[in-house]
Amino acid sequence: MSKASALLHRTTAVLLTAGLATVVAAAIEAPAVGAPGAAGAAIAIKATGLVPTPDPSLSYNAMANAMGLFAKHGLALQPDPKLGGGGPVRVQAIVTKTTDVATSDIISVLGGIYSGAKIKVLMVMTPYGDEEVWGQKKYKTMKDAVGQTWAVASLGGAQRFNAQMTAEGMGFKPDAFQFVPIPGADGPRLQALDTGRTQLATLSHLGAALATAKGFTKSVHVILPHTSKFTPPVPRIVIVARADWLKNHKAAATRYVETMLDASRQWEDDPGSWVDAAQKIFGNSGLNAQQLKAAWQLFHDGGYFSVNGGINYAATQKIMDLFFKLRKEGPNQYVSKPADLYDTGPLKTALDHMGVVKGTPGLPDVPDWYGSKSASAK
Repeated sequence: MSKASALLHRTTAVLLTAGLATVVAAAIEAPAVGAPGAAGAAIAIKATGLVPTPDPSLSYNAMANAMGLFAKHGLALQPDPKLGGGGPVRVQAIVTKTTDVATSDIISVLGGIYSGAKIKVLMVMTPYGDEEVWGQKKYKTMKDAVGQTWAVASLGGAQRFNAQMTAEGMGFKPDAFQFVPIPGADGPRLQALDTGRTQLATLSHLGAALATAKGFTKSVHVILPHTSKFTPPVPRIVIVARADWLKNHKAAATRYVETMLDASRQWEDDPGSWVDAAQKIFGNSGLNAQQLKAAWQLFHDGGYFSVNGGINYAATQKIMDLFFKLRKEGPNQYVSKPADLYDTGPLKTALDHMGVVKGTPGLPDVPDWYGSKSASAK
C-alpha cells in the first residue's frame, strides 16, 4: 500500500468511527438547529466554512451573508464553529452533528462516504479546481523542484489530490513531491514558503495577489500559474450535510442551496458583487478594489463559480476513477456510481424555481441528472 493510500485509509477510518457513533446517538439526540418554524419565519441554520479566517475565495457563507442573501432567502445564519484543519475536519463536524451544513472538498467527502459515513453532497461550489503553484526563486520549473516539499491544505483533501493530478498531468509520478499539510487559507502556506519550511506551495489566485501585494515576491515566485491546464475539469469544493438532517430539514436545505446559487450567479456575472462582499469580510487584507477585481477575473476565467449547482455525474465519474486509481482500490457497497455521493432534491427544487442558466463553456456545471430541462438553458 502506498503512503497516500495508507493516509486516506487512516482518514476515512476516523470518519467511519465518528459516523458509527452518530448512528448510535441519533436515537436520543434532539433535532439539530435549522428545523422549520412558523410560516414566513426565518429558519436557523448552522453553516461551517472551509477555513476559520475570512477568505473571499472560500468563505462562501460570510460572502453571501455580507450580500444579505441569507435574509433574502429566509434563513438565519448561526455562528460558525471556528474549526482548524481542512476538508476532512469539516466532514467530521457534519458526522458528529457539530454543524448542519459544511463547506468541504470532494475528496474528503468521497473518502467519508466510501467508508460508510451517512453524508451527502448538496451542491458543488467550484466545478473546476484551478490554482497556482509557487516556489522558491531557485526553482524555475516544476522539474527543478522534483522531490522537494510542497505545502497543501491537508493530506487527505482535494488540494493535495489536485496537486497529484497536476504532477501526473505534467508527466511526473503522483508521489514525485513531498506534500506537507499546512491547514487554513493561503496565508499559512505562503508563510511556510517564505520562511523556507516548504519549497513549494499551492495558492489560490487570491493568495497569489496577496503574495505580490505584501512583497513576498522578493524570495518566492509563481512557477505554475494555472494547474487547470494539466488537470481534468472535475468537482472540487462542495457543500455537505448528513443524510438524516436533509430528510428532516428539507426547507432549510433548499433555502440554503438557493442562497448559494443566488450568490454564485451574481459572482459569475458581476465582479462588483464579489469585490464588494470581499471588502466587507476581508477588510484588513491590504488588497484594494482593483486588486480584488483582478483576482476575481482569474477565478472567473478559470471557471471557479458554479451557476447551476455544479452536480454533474459525468465529471463525478472522472474524479471517482482518479480516486480509485490513486488508492489502488475500486467501488464498494457505499460508492459505486456518482449518484451515491449526492442528494439532488434541494438543488432540483432550487433549479425548478430559479431555472438552469448558461455557465462557462466546457465546464461540468450542466446538471446532466436534471432531465430535459438541463438542455434548455435560459
